[in-house]
Amino acid sequence: MHECDGSPSAPDTALGVLSCSRRGNAWVVTLGGDLGPDALAGVSRRLDGVLDEGRAIVMDTKSVTSADPAMLTLLMKLQEEASLYVAAPSPPVRELLEAAGPHAPVRTVTSLGEALDALGAGAS
Repeated sequence: MHECDGSPSAPDTALGVLSCSRRGNAWVVTLGGDLGPDALAGVSRRLDGVLDEGRAIVMDTKSVTSADPAMLTLLMKLQEEASLYVAAPSPPVRELLEAAGPHAPVRTVTSLGEALDALGAGAS
């Protein structure tokens, strides 16, 4: 079984992954809460199986309330290893990406549906 198997994390977990499931040819990973270093380490561990499969990844970040700069490193790593879209970036995620400037060319879209359409995974 993959770490990212569609089961939601416990609500009070520090992992930051609210849900992770397949949608067509993509993994949809919904992140939430405070994504500090400990939470990001948990997110990275949960995504190991996804990267092994070489699938596209959509990160839904609309529920992220705080984002550590290490999140940018994680997103850039994912972008190198898979087709990545960050959907609905929350204000903290948007600020992190804007502060990185053009040196962090992470693709962002306004909604989950837009990301799935761009990947050919459909929004259904």
